[in-house]
Amino acid sequence: MDKGFNKYDPHMIAETKMNAIVLYREKKREFNKLVRDKDEKEKQKFLYYRFSYNDKLSVEDAKAKARTDDEVKKFNERLDAAEIEMDEAYAELDRITVKIELMADFNATARAEMKLGGLQP
Repeated sequence: MDKGFNKYDPHMIAETKMNAIVLYREKKREFNKLVRDKDEKEKQKFLYYRFSYNDKLSVEDAKAKARTDDEVKKFNERLDAAEIEMDEAYAELDRITVKIELMADFNATARAEMKLGGLQP
């Protein structure tokens, strides 16, 4: 049984969906910020390996070395964790949306059955 929100309180339903949307967008912003930070760190490391490193490297070697740098790898780990959180937030939003649709279908069916049974509301 789902105890997420009371199916008879439209304000609680709207509040629950709004909270799920806000949480999902927050997690998505965090993920996108990490992607931007990782790209920036990778560019910094590329410039370091290309121009400031003791051994002068080719462009492709500097790119490869920048991608495998420890600081960039830490961003990859944080990105994986953020992606999991974002997926969980999206799944919660989708669960709430599906429940709202099922409730609407159930209510429409109940109204149609009442009309067929001669019980006009």
